[in-house]
Amino acid sequence: MKSSGFCLFVLLVCVQVVVLVVSYLYLHQYSRYKDKTLMRDLKRKTHSGQESNFTSSLQMDKSADFLQNSTRYSSVKNIRTQCSQLTFSFVSHITQPHFDDRNTDIFLLVLITSGVRKSYVTRRNRVRDTWGDEVNHPASKDWKRVFLLGRTQTAEIQQEASVFNDILILNMTDNYDNLVIKVFSGLLWSIIHINPRFILKADDDVYVRVPYLISWLENYGSDKLYGGHVIPDGARVNRSVTWKNRVLKDCLAEDVYPPYCSGPFYVISSNILPSVFESVRKWTAFPAEDAYLGILARENGIKPVSITGFDLKKLEDYGTCNWASAIALGHRFDLLKLHYVDKKLQETSRLPSDYYKCLLDDWAVIIVPIAIPSISLLVVCVVVKLQSCWR
Repeated sequence: MKSSGFCLFVLLVCVQVVVLVVSYLYLHQYSRYKDKTLMRDLKRKTHSGQESNFTSSLQMDKSADFLQNSTRYSSVKNIRTQCSQLTFSFVSHITQPHFDDRNTDIFLLVLITSGVRKSYVTRRNRVRDTWGDEVNHPASKDWKRVFLLGRTQTAEIQQEASVFNDILILNMTDNYDNLVIKVFSGLLWSIIHINPRFILKADDDVYVRVPYLISWLENYGSDKLYGGHVIPDGARVNRSVTWKNRVLKDCLAEDVYPPYCSGPFYVISSNILPSVFESVRKWTAFPAEDAYLGILARENGIKPVSITGFDLKKLEDYGTCNWASAIALGHRFDLLKLHYVDKKLQETSRLPSDYYKCLLDDWAVIIVPIAIPSISLLVVCVVVKLQSCWR
């Protein structure tokens, strides 16, 4: 009886191991197929020969759209709110980038907040040389980057704007308390002059895999999207005057914020912006730009969506599969960290972008070397034991 029980146990273990290996091989091949499909889509060039020529009628349509949008949002430009910390209004631009007629159908506009001090020039160049390089990071849809700055008298920035054609300078004082003015005025400029389907607001000290984000938007994006790294409901409003993100009582009476997307990076559908802008009339603007947008989203019944791969964890906490599935990382990356991130993402770019598929690949390194000898040993044990059982 003991020998028969052992034989049965060995058989069950053997069957389980075989099922495990077969399941892994099937899922592994499936994940590879899906990953190849994704990478093939991402390698399609932004500009094809078929898109190089536009007729004069399309140019007229572009001008008509601009005039229509400008008229539509003329009343929004007159919105004013005021509290002890901030006098808010939408401001006009002083300098803007000009995209040619090939960019009339921009899927994603990457709106990057930056500053006017000399140190920010280095940040912008870091972005241009890494993740913000449109030529070396082609995606399946057209995308453009625009740096968002406040008013400056610096000739170097004007020269930088003319050289790179990617700087939007707004008629406002550039400081942290005015960030909400900068971002909202940048969003308004975006839908009037560019009218992309989606806008990514990002800081200049983060890293974003734009082709991966566009792939995600193609599969999961909606016309009412407000997504990123979601701060859940219940985050307390900080009133301390020593805190940079303080919000005083007369600017916001509520003591906790509704859910909102963290400020370093979030994506929003352009067609929900008109209703969001109108809600500014009801809710006084305050310096915490990301939390303020969350309140306006709640006012319009829009719930923030958590996008897998939008992460603010420390770099030392990233595993191989975290790198493979990452879309937006940050923030406060210096030059060294930014290039480190760029290198790590290149190393893991061949892995599946889905976290759980990547885990299958990682587990294979452990499972397969153990499983094959184990199966061989079990087969030998089964043969020996069956012979003894049948005697």
